[in-house]
Amino acid sequence: MRLYLFGSSYLAALVFRARSCKSVRCSAGIACLALAFVSSGGALAATSANAQSPLGMNLYPVNYWTGEQPFINIFKTSGVSQSNSTGTGWITHSNKTYAWDTQEEAYLQLDANGYPTTLTANSSDPNSPQKFDSVGVILLRQLGKSNAGTGMYYPAGQYVVLYDGEGTLFYEFDAKLISSTPGRDVVNVASATSQGISIRINATDPNHTGNYLRNIRLVKAELESSFNAGAVFTPTLLSALQNFRLVRGMQWLNIDSDGGKLVSWSQRPQMTDGGYGGPNGTPIEAVIQLCNATGADCWLNVPHMANNDYITQMAALAHTMLGTSQKVYIEFSNEVWNWDFGQNSYATAQGKAMWPNAGSGADYGPNWYGMRAAQTCDIWKSTWGTDAARVVCVMGAFSDIPSLATEELNCPLWTGAGNAPCANHGIGAVAIAPYVSVNNKTASAWTTASDGGLASLFQAMNDTALPQSAGWEAKYKAALAPYNLPFIAYEGGQSLVAFPQFQDGSAVSNLFIAANRDPRMAGVYTTALNNWKAAGGQIYVIFADVVKPSEYGVFGALESLWDTVTPLSSAPPKWQAIQNFMSANKCWWAGCAGTIASTTAPVPMAPSNLTVK
Repeated sequence: MRLYLFGSSYLAALVFRARSCKSVRCSAGIACLALAFVSSGGALAATSANAQSPLGMNLYPVNYWTGEQPFINIFKTSGVSQSNSTGTGWITHSNKTYAWDTQEEAYLQLDANGYPTTLTANSSDPNSPQKFDSVGVILLRQLGKSNAGTGMYYPAGQYVVLYDGEGTLFYEFDAKLISSTPGRDVVNVASATSQGISIRINATDPNHTGNYLRNIRLVKAELESSFNAGAVFTPTLLSALQNFRLVRGMQWLNIDSDGGKLVSWSQRPQMTDGGYGGPNGTPIEAVIQLCNATGADCWLNVPHMANNDYITQMAALAHTMLGTSQKVYIEFSNEVWNWDFGQNSYATAQGKAMWPNAGSGADYGPNWYGMRAAQTCDIWKSTWGTDAARVVCVMGAFSDIPSLATEELNCPLWTGAGNAPCANHGIGAVAIAPYVSVNNKTASAWTTASDGGLASLFQAMNDTALPQSAGWEAKYKAALAPYNLPFIAYEGGQSLVAFPQFQDGSAVSNLFIAANRDPRMAGVYTTALNNWKAAGGQIYVIFADVVKPSEYGVFGALESLWDTVTPLSSAPPKWQAIQNFMSANKCWWAGCAGTIASTTAPVPMAPSNLTVK
């Protein structure tokens, strides 16, 4: 059966392919904890706020246009990296013809970290002479306004540009140079707009000594001292994530695209790359660093084409880096059941090649996926040795078809001693995505109402979508009982997606954005999470932390990293509901808090409109 699903993972990948101050508002305690972690090279234990939290949070892809903006060094969102051959992240400009993009990025001569060693193209450039005479990046561009479109795009004020080498940097759009000394420029953003900041290299290595411009860093002036002391993540992001017990890094790793096609360990993105967010994703180390900085359990996804050495090396890296009080959740790929992803056709092809005589009715993909998930679990647990109990191996499945999960767990095609069933290879949980959604074609008929369709939408969510999601959960509870396995949510929340039938600016897209901001959305989340708890589900990982609303969905718990969240009553309704659920519900399954002693967690004040239906 073909599943035409436009879930959050697919849409985020699609947005990725399309590409097109409150930075210190958190408490000093959070900032100091983060700084202590990075400076010492250690990891934080779970905090009192997240030690018994029942919820996790999905990250969103790292890029210059995504609202998450996690790094103090903003240049890290540029995508500049040697791990791809297309020059992704850079834009080749012509100052002579004023051409914004000469499309010669693939012919740049880059060093091991992705910086151009010269402004001369390599011999493969078909243009003679070459068209470009400068290269640049764009940062903080196309961000949405905070506070439901009424606030800032990003913080104005002074930013510091640090760099190594010799050459000339030029700044455009929102940034204007106000002072310069060797290795350090200061630029001012008088007014932050959707244009963001452009940094161009107009000249590099002028003395031809090999001392080209490199290691470029862009830092908000107020955070320069923290950055120089070793801090990595913005205090704003750390504050937003502090109550979540788990962080899932699938989107950072770009598992649904090129990041899922990595085969050998040497192909992976490196921490020394100039920027992250290129086709191969963000380094695994960065995901683990964030988990450590928040004291959260860490959910990592293994590329579907990774060889066994890659899987072993990944396991060893995580064992070395992750804090000793934290668990690691390991998922082989993501949504391998989903026909909209390349990993689905890959798994089917691999299964057919492995079991050529299984017959036309064989479930090749689920069997191969189950086998590879089991083998991955064996490798991870073996590598972690005496710490194997901290490895939670996850089997992913489609929410509405429990038989798919049982086929993966049984994997009957994988015959031979010590093979099937796959469930016996250390699998610790089955993960589903119990989204609450409405059909966007149906929603189109609602938009003619005086309220734009809001009343009809919330009625459909409460009367149809929420009971449907609860029904999936009940079916999974029954299906997994014989295996003595829990079900968890790898993603979840509302899924209102206008695309592909409707685009930005359409009545349907506007309806979905308005619904996301409506107080009644808090009631939807509260009901969904309470239903999940009542069904016996375990950790529920919200999708996703910070996402600008668009035709591709309104998935963000926050729309902007700079949304007002303190006091909680001023935060977006969805954010209020999530935070209040965590403060009112300690994790309810056996052993969920491990050996961590919980202290008094903050108790947000629930606004009266949370129960509006």
